[in-house]
Amino acid sequence: MSLAQGELSIDYEPRLVEEAVLAALRGRPAEAEFRAGRDAVYGIADPEERETQFRRLHAAWFERLGLGDAVGGAIREQPTVPAGTSRCVVVLAPSRPEEGADLLVAADEGPAAPARRTLLLQLRPETLADPDRARRLLRRELLHVADMLDPAFGYAPEAFAAAARRVPPALLRGRYRVLWAVLVDGRLVRRGWAPPGVRAARLREFARMFPMLGARAAAAFGRFFDGPGVTHAELVAFAAEPVQASSSARRGPHAGERCPLCGCPTYAFEPAPERLPPAVRERIRRGAPAWDPADGLCRQCADLYRAAARGASVGSDIA
Repeated sequence: MSLAQGELSIDYEPRLVEEAVLAALRGRPAEAEFRAGRDAVYGIADPEERETQFRRLHAAWFERLGLGDAVGGAIREQPTVPAGTSRCVVVLAPSRPEEGADLLVAADEGPAAPARRTLLLQLRPETLADPDRARRLLRRELLHVADMLDPAFGYAPEAFAAAARRVPPALLRGRYRVLWAVLVDGRLVRRGWAPPGVRAARLREFARMFPMLGARAAAAFGRFFDGPGVTHAELVAFAAEPVQASSSARRGPHAGERCPLCGCPTYAFEPAPERLPPAVRERIRRGAPAWDPADGLCRQCADLYRAAARGASVGSDIA
């Protein structure tokens, strides 16, 4: 079964179409009408004609139920995906962990040839039958594909080969997977496409994957979750040598990122946190023991801590 979204052709595996229709109609009033249509097709004597009519019936109900809307909508939300591919193939995923998206590139063309690139989606029938679930999955997966197509991200699978000389390949890819998920979920949050609690969940996963960072894990995490412009090469370098990459990376928050104390995004950071009076820095560390002036803080937090320190000083003078 083939549909079109603009210039991008979307081909659905017939078995997926059939099972998605069955899953979507199960227990609904329209199921009886569908079953009656199937029973009529069973009466066709010629096997080839019978199979053709089954496919037409399932395709018609697939469109009638709008089961391809989530796929088409998610693709339209990422204009670089249809612009960078010529075809989308949607096939049946054997299990939930195997659901996802991938970019298939002809070996003789390289990644810069859109005419030979295919978007592969693996989905379960239950996912297509639940538009909200399908949309959540596809938004995350297609951001990964958009990165692969973005020259600024610089996706290059061969970069893993050099890094794998320093760290076991399985560990390298596991770390890279977590970093890329953090990068993608940060953008989902900023677009309002992520459920509550995503940041905290990803931070826990990041800390488990990089225990060697200790108290610096939150700051390193923020670089990927909050920071724009992270490249494939940076992800690979961090996955290979997280301690070295973390210590050599530029420190402190940057315009548009979150204050490490209040957690709010801001463009107004304290210009010289290392020059804050000792009493102010000490008061900050009471609430955030791992904080360091190099981590920075927003001006609002700095003003609040200055005021609190002044208030404490006045109180002690009166006493």
